[in-house]
Amino acid sequence: MSEANQQAQQSVDILALRQSQAGMRFIAQMHIYNTGNMERLLTFIIDSYHDNLLAQTHAEERLGAFLAQVDLIGKVKVKQVLAANEYHVAVVMEAEKVAGFFYVEAKVEEDYPHKISHYMFQPMQPVNSSLSEADQ
Repeated sequence: MSEANQQAQQSVDILALRQSQAGMRFIAQMHIYNTGNMERLLTFIIDSYHDNLLAQTHAEERLGAFLAQVDLIGKVKVKQVLAANEYHVAVVMEAEKVAGFFYVEAKVEEDYPHKISHYMFQPMQPVNSSLSEADQ
């Protein structure tokens, strides 16, 4: 895919995220993460995560996980939106410091203020290039 086509696809993907409550929360969180303002990210977590999630893992622990993540992989950017509806998004992300991709999923509650009810960020399994075509 040419660079122009990639940029056009990324614009379409970002538009799909902006039309979704889950996508807007996701965009806000990733923007704050990429700016490196961890105090602001902590405030976002406290204000935007559902109480049930914060009861399982406190905001400070979640922030610690983000700090470890940024140290390990650096900034992230959207590579492709896999799915986006009003309350759920699934996105492939690319990292600044490591090769490979990451699968990110975010869900928000349907009721306003659409707090985050599920968030997952994990490395995607690399394709095993040593398999022969017959094995694939």
